[in-house]
Amino acid sequence: MEYIDAKTIVTNNKALNRDYLAAEYTMNIYHGCSHGCIYCFARSSYYKIHDFDCVKAKKDALRIIRDDLQRKIKPGMVITGGMSDPYNPQEKELKLTRNALELMNAYSFGICILSKSNLVIRDTDILKDIREHSPVNVSLTITSADDDICRKIEPNTATSSERFQVINHLAGNGIITGVLMDPILPYITDTIDNVREMVKKAKYYGASYIYASMGVTMEGIQREYFYQQADISFPGISGKYKKRFKDYYHCRSPHQKKLWDAFADECEKQTITYNMRAVNQMIRAGYDISVLHTRE
Repeated sequence: MEYIDAKTIVTNNKALNRDYLAAEYTMNIYHGCSHGCIYCFARSSYYKIHDFDCVKAKKDALRIIRDDLQRKIKPGMVITGGMSDPYNPQEKELKLTRNALELMNAYSFGICILSKSNLVIRDTDILKDIREHSPVNVSLTITSADDDICRKIEPNTATSSERFQVINHLAGNGIITGVLMDPILPYITDTIDNVREMVKKAKYYGASYIYASMGVTMEGIQREYFYQQADISFPGISGKYKKRFKDYYHCRSPHQKKLWDAFADECEKQTITYNMRAVNQMIRAGYDISVLHTRE
């Protein structure tokens, strides 16, 4: 493991967005990601992460996190996983995320975790402890109901079915969990069948909510990487993107209205929340999900 210097790790969230997952603070212990997702926005040159596929940890991270938490005027929610999955393979041995959660618990901070890994199950005990005094939420990014497509667009992650099992486990332990269907890739996952099946599975496995984005963002280096990798599994698809989206930043599905209508309709049928303002209220209120039945 290579380590990089950092002055602070838990930082104030200047762009608190109540139409997504709202948290007062952000935390990224790791730098870069090894999941290999072909669409990842963090590859963009805007974020200046060199050797993106090589995961690095921030030096002396736990001391810095402790000092950051001590300096905060008041506790709040900390969101982690926005730039680098806190449960990358190296976390299994390093346990930096686990130890950071222990600090959150000690200093009475809430936690919102974004991940594509089933390793988060390991820390169920600490999440349950934090839930006793603060909001806890785990969101699993799942973009396709089909494991075969998942392996092509997210090659080094847990499969979609494995991530649904994570939701099942956490929900069964009283942790508010949700699905982030983000992004939806034009010409790959932007089908009504995929959208409806995702909603059905989210409900079946005990998710409290599901969020959907009807497209993907593309920029510079990230765009070129996507074209290169996507053409391997979906020959010629880069040509479709170039023709349709040119150099657009927001590449929205040509079927976005039909997709959204199908998504909203299925959410209503399955009685699962998709309004993120309501989701944030649910998380803050410590919504009791013990009545949700989960599956083996």
